[in-house]
Formats: sequence, C-alpha cells, structure tokens
Amino acid sequence: MNDRPTADLRGASRRSKMRRGIAVFGAAIVFAVVSLLLLRGSSAVKTGQPKKNESGVQAAIADADDAVLAGYGGSETCKNCHRGEYDRWSTSHHALAERPVAAEHDRIAFDPPRTIAHGAQTSQARIHNGTYQLVTMGLSGKRQAHDIARVIGVDPLREFLVPGPRGRVQATELAFDPRRDEWFDVYGAEDRQAGEWGHWTGRGMTWNAMCATCHNTRLRKNYDQTNDSYQTRMAEMSVGCEACHGPMKAHAKWRENPKNAGKADQSLAHPSRDQMTDTCGSCHARRDELTGDFVPGQIFFDHYALTGVDESDLFYPDGQVRDEDYEYSAFLGSKMHAAGVRCMDCHDVHSGKPLFDGDALCMRCHVGAYPKAPIVNPALHTFHAPSSAGSRCVNCHMPQTAYMQRHARHDHGFTTPDPLLTKRIGVPNACNRCHLDKDADWSLASVNAWYGAKMDRPTRRRALIIAAGRNRESWSKPVLLAMLSDAATTAYWRSGIVRILAQWVDESAVRSVIAALSHDIDPMVRESVVTALAPTANQDPDAAKAIAAAMDDPSRNVRIVAAGARAPGLVPESPATRDYLRYLDQHSDEPIGQLALARYEIDRNRFEEAAVHLRRAVEFDSRSALFRREVATLFGRIGKPQEALAQIAVARDLEPANSEYWFLYGLAASEAGQGSSALAAFEKAVNLDPKNARAWYNLALARQKAGQAGAALIAYAKAQAADPSDADIPYAKATLFIQLHRPSEARDALKRTLSINPNYPQAQELLQSLQDPPSN
Repeated sequence: MNDRPTADLRGASRRSKMRRGIAVFGAAIVFAVVSLLLLRGSSAVKTGQPKKNESGVQAAIADADDAVLAGYGGSETCKNCHRGEYDRWSTSHHALAERPVAAEHDRIAFDPPRTIAHGAQTSQARIHNGTYQLVTMGLSGKRQAHDIARVIGVDPLREFLVPGPRGRVQATELAFDPRRDEWFDVYGAEDRQAGEWGHWTGRGMTWNAMCATCHNTRLRKNYDQTNDSYQTRMAEMSVGCEACHGPMKAHAKWRENPKNAGKADQSLAHPSRDQMTDTCGSCHARRDELTGDFVPGQIFFDHYALTGVDESDLFYPDGQVRDEDYEYSAFLGSKMHAAGVRCMDCHDVHSGKPLFDGDALCMRCHVGAYPKAPIVNPALHTFHAPSSAGSRCVNCHMPQTAYMQRHARHDHGFTTPDPLLTKRIGVPNACNRCHLDKDADWSLASVNAWYGAKMDRPTRRRALIIAAGRNRESWSKPVLLAMLSDAATTAYWRSGIVRILAQWVDESAVRSVIAALSHDIDPMVRESVVTALAPTANQDPDAAKAIAAAMDDPSRNVRIVAAGARAPGLVPESPATRDYLRYLDQHSDEPIGQLALARYEIDRNRFEEAAVHLRRAVEFDSRSALFRREVATLFGRIGKPQEALAQIAVARDLEPANSEYWFLYGLAASEAGQGSSALAAFEKAVNLDPKNARAWYNLALARQKAGQAGAALIAYAKAQAADPSDADIPYAKATLFIQLHRPSEARDALKRTLSINPNYPQAQELLQSLQDPPSN
C-alpha cells in the first residue's frame, strides 16, 4: 500500500489541564474531536452484494453511485486519441496501483510454494487448484488458507487483497519484493496478532477505508453503520486517466463524432498548475479526508485537512519527513514550492517518472535559467568526486527513508544537510545517512570547512526555534510570534507555528496574535487558528467570535474544525453543520470515528446513544490502551463510572508498566466509590514513576481520606518536590494540617499556595479565617 493514508488526531481540540481531585475521572483526560480518513468516489468494481439483494438503504447507495459514476468512461476510451500519453501511463505505478492477480507479475511469488517466517509466525504462499493463496494466521488466530482477490502496488513491493465478510477487503501484512525475490512483513518484527487493530485482519488494514481511495479511480467507500458493512464501488480499478482528469465519458463521446474532427472541446476545463498539484496531493499526502468526494480541479482544502510540521513528531523540526508522511506536506514547506515549482516541473504527469535522469533534472534551473534558483556549480559545490553518490543532488537534498520496510521515498522538502541540527535536536542529516561509519561531529567539521558561514542559514534557526517550541522552552515563544508576521514565513510554516503556539493559548498576548490570523489568505493557517483557539472559546469572547465566524469560512476544512469546536451549539442544517455531520458519518467505520460520534451525542445530552458508540468503538479496537483510556473518559462524563472503571482497568492491564494508567485507574476507582482500590492504584503509580506529581497528590488525598495522616504528609511532600509550581498541593496539605489542629503549619502551607498563585480564592479565605481571632 504505497499510499496508505494514516489517521491522526486533529480538529477542534478540547485541551484542558487534568483536574487534581480524586473523584473527577470523567473530566480528567484530554479529549480531541478527531479528524479521520475518508475516501473519494467509485464503480466498475463492487465488493458488496448484487443490487437485487440490497436493502432500501443499499439500493439508494447504489443509485447514488450510478449517478456519480455515469460520467466515467475508463482509461481505454482515451487510448485512440492520446496514444502517447496512454502508453506512458499504462506501464506506470499508477496504472498498476491495483489490479487482478496476474501470472505475468505474480506467479513468481507463489510458484513454487514459499515458506515465510515473520515474527513468531510461519506462513506460506502457494497456488492451490489454480487459486493464489496465503496460508497464514487469520482472525481466528489459527493458520488457514486465504484466497487472493487482487494486488496493490507493483514495485518495490506488492501487497495482496483478501475478501472478508460484509463487503470487506483486507490487505495482507505479508508482501512480495520483486527486486529481491522474497516475501517480508511490512511491519517488520512487530509480530502483530489477530484481534489487534493493525493486524492484517483488523480495521487498520481494511482496504475499503485505508487503501482503496488512492489505489483506484473515483472510489465510493459506502459504509453502512447499521450492519457494519461496505458496498464499495469505483469507476475504474487502479489510478486511471480520470483519476487526474476527472470524468471524461462525455468528452470521449464528443470526440467520436466525425463532425468534431479538428475541433477543440470547449466543455473541457484546463486546470491550473496549482489545481494539478492539488490533485497529486489528494493521494500523495498525509491528510484527513473530509468528504470522500474529491474530483480533480477542485480545491484540496475543500476535501482534505493536511498534516504538517506542528507540535507533534510526525515531521522533524526542519521539515524532513519522519513518520509515513508522503511527499505533499514536505513539498509545501520547501523553498522549491515557495519559488513556484510544481509537481509537473519535475515529473512526467503520465509516467510519473522524472523528466530527466540524474542531476540534469535539477540543473535545468540551477544554471541561471530560472531567476529564483541559485546558480550551482557541481564541481565546486558537492566536494565529492564527480559521478559519485555524494555528488548527486537528490542524495543530499532529497534523502530517502524506507517505509513499509522496502519502499524508499525521497523527501520532497529539499532541505540542506545540517549536522549541527543532528547534534542539537536529533534531526537526521544526509551526510551521516550515507557515511554510517562517521559521527555528526565529523560531518559538522566537514560542512563547516566547505561552506563556512553559509551553514548558519535561516532554515537552521527556524528548525532550532521549532524544536524549542515543541519542548515548551519559554525563549521560543516571542520568536515564534515574530515569525508569524515575517513575510518570509510561508503559509505552511505559519500553520505549524500556530499549532505550536497553541500550548500557550491561555495567555492573552499569544491568543491575540493567533486570532489576528483568522483572516489569513491560506485555509491551512485558518484551520490551525480555529484549532488553537477552540480550548479558550468558553472563556474568551474574542476567541468564540472568531470560531463563530469560521463557521462561514469559504473553505470546508475550516468550517468542519469550527463546527467541531461549537458542536454543542450547532445550528441544524447550517452549511457547517452539514459538513461536520457528513464528516462524522464518513468516519463511522473507524474506532476514532465512533469516539467522535459519541462526543457529538454527549454534547446533546443523549447519553445512551453515546454509550452505544463508545461500546462500538471498543469493539472496533479492543487492544489499544490509549484508546481504552479515551473511551473510559467519556463513560465517566456520561455518568457511567463502572464502565469507565472497566475500560481503564483494561488499559492498565494492557500496559501494566505505565504509571499513568494506574493513576487514572485510581481516579476512576475513587469515582466509582472504591476507595481502597484507588489508594492501591495510586501507590502503584508512584512506585512506577516517582516523578508523577499528580499521582503523589492524589495518593496524599486518598491517604488523608483514609485517616493515614502521617503517610499523607509524606505523599504531599513528594508531590510538592515533583511539581513545586502546583498551588493545589500546599493548599490540600493545609487542609490536613487544620484537621490535625496544627494552624501554624497550615498558615505556612497557605502562604506557599498564594506565593505560587496569588489569585487562589479558597486559600485566601482559609488563611483569613485562620488569622481571625476566635469569637467570644
């Protein structure tokens, strides 16, 4: 699955500080309204039941598909008039993105039979009675034969598709490498097991949701929540001509008419360079799908929410890809994109191959032929022998990272190798990617000798600032704020900086600068602004006003995030509400989508409906501790403490060495009225992580409640040492001193509370009461 999308959390984040009380589990954990993965549109291939057997709902889906797909004629209709383009496409990775099993390509992988050792498992690839099969662990946890339906990808790896129940198709984790003539597991040594979300039988490998949209033309996912089934259809298997040109059946018929010979079809749209690049980005990006209905020529951000450099570690601080982030995001952050370069400037749009071999591609521009491109003399620039690997432009400025074990992809950020960033913030550099026997000091000495002061470039400073911002280093905050108003900061980087500054959104000065970007020209920036402001909307009228205005933003990605932030107060049938509900429905086949639907029902006080979604979410992903934690949080919010306790208990058992889950179990147990279990859980939490101030604090409260005053004072002291800036700790300690009739020590604790937070009303009142003389 060369372009399998990857889900991530975004949208209107409800970030909040974890409350410190022992009986507040339901509000204790951060929860984000999530954005997920959608799919495009669909039909020559259909994985569900024939229409005559469908229910009324399924028939309506099929009718809608027929209407959408009627405009598609298939790539074969393009061949007669566009033979050259067709021939270049027909052998491309796009043309072979998904296909039936074919002896010419696939027999070598199955005949003779192959035994495949992966993790603790052993599987077999074979041809049995003329059917290509994988004999491997299935959902039952036992080895069994699985018939192969289709193949996705051709080089450097091929994954295989197995039909499943209710219209599902599953992508195998076992893949074939035609270059090495060997099978391998795309997850390496992880040894995933049946029942896990990411096992090949799990939802994380369901083709309908995770692969199909980018491996086919005009795909329609068609998930039915009522019976957890798919009726997935597509216009054409593989990435055909109309995947990039849009529906062309009418054009092909127009061209067949002899009367139109020599004429130009005036009905055809001529996409701009940016529209063409948006079409590439629709699959070559880590993004959330918003509609499942992108058509070439439309605006990217009306159908997708892009993942880029932000406070997470999906990208390195200099913009290099880290996780499986594909090409589009890094490219948007590059100097190349800022200078006007677009995909078709380097790639043949039909074959997908570079327009020229080797450095000739880069040197078309870097010889003075392009006004914005600096002139480069390779003999003086590379300091490597001509024709060596070290002298190749792409090896330094587009380093490769292998994903899925075998798929090496060039980074399209066009970054400059900088060993200083490796030493300071762990960013990889191309020098040491190649010279594995050397360290960053050796590389740094070399580049300093070669390039001197040129190495101290703005991109280096930006990376250091981004890294500091991610680490919440205070010095970075004013610099990040200044970067937002710097004309040299492109929209891609403004968006990421806003998301990093969201850590300080409680500060009015930061909030006002972010809010000023509400009218930024770029929808990616405006989306980040709404995401950053959302947690403060209930306290800040200006933030609330900005989010309300974003409900009418011209770009759908902004409207959906704004709707998520205002979910409790959405106006029915408004455009933003319709966009948001469609978005939630599109993701209802994913566990994270069920969480979002539960949150939507909670916002409307429909708690039983929310519970249905929560239980379904757990059913969809039962082995993720993090996911169980989120489900437990919401069960706590809807007044179901026992179910919350049960869910966090599973999370604790899945990751028993994680202090946080023991701490959260203690909170849930306390809310469920199980004080002794709570106390024991807090004890376990601090044993696992003695620096967990929140766990020490709640342990102190639990001991205090249990009458263990001496032990409680010890826990308070540990909590205070772990987090001296938390005013709640000395305040709670003061209440214990009062219970022990030790007013002097209580006053000292209260004074410490007020030294940390002078505006702590309970501490002020309690200190005043202790200082008042007793009445007669």
